Amino acid sequence: MTTNPRAAESWVRIGSSETSPTENKVRAQVFLDSYYVVVGFEVNDPKAFKDDIQDLSVDYGHAFFYLVKNLVIKKSFSFGPNGPGKHGLFNTGRVTTYKKDGRQNGRPATADYSITEPVKAFKISIAAQQAVKLEREIDKIRAQIYAGSVEYSALMNDTCAETAKEVLDDADVETPSGSGWVKHSGMLRFPLVYAANPYKWHKNFKASHSERNFDPGALGEWIPVPGERDPIFGAKK
Repeated sequence: MTTNPRAAESWVRIGSSETSPTENKVRAQVFLDSYYVVVGFEVNDPKAFKDDIQDLSVDYGHAFFYLVKNLVIKKSFSFGPNGPGKHGLFNTGRVTTYKKDGRQNGRPATADYSITEPVKAFKISIAAQQAVKLEREIDKIRAQIYAGSVEYSALMNDTCAETAKEVLDDADVETPSGSGWVKHSGMLRFPLVYAANPYKWHKNFKASHSERNFDPGALGEWIPVPGERDPIFGAKK
């Protein structure tokens, strides 16, 4: 049997060729989309978390998250107050500050609360189907917040960690338990409520996930912005 030397040469070079000698079609490289969620925490005062109890009078802490597709932020959620509340029951007291305060009643909220402290962050890889569902849940809660139907209330625990955990749970994104006792020693000496809070949630994350630190100080008041490259896990080395 004789072999066509030209055909043989084509097959020898197939590994480095951009075309197939039999079909003469350009080979296509297939890239699969990569999705993950970053959950971040501002939990920087050890005095605020003792005996697994968070004391709001020392520090509220903060928890937030954002969805990443191919290293670019797609959606974000950072829940916090966006207006003054009042002391007293049923908004009957005097107007107070815009800061987080367990003495205040419910007040307007924002889904874009600024990150101003060093962050401890964790990465959770998710499937495309989960990403689609999480996008839907984020859009829904953001619409409710900016329509005024969801308020920020420390005493009712409509707060950053509790709300973020609920959104992730509704999208079937599994995270560690964030529930623990919370108190406000300026009001009561004993725990006030058992619910998700940043310090407890961070502690449980750290027990099961790798932590990465991020300091937004040089950026000033940082907010995860869709369309920007993930500065924590997507940063170029």
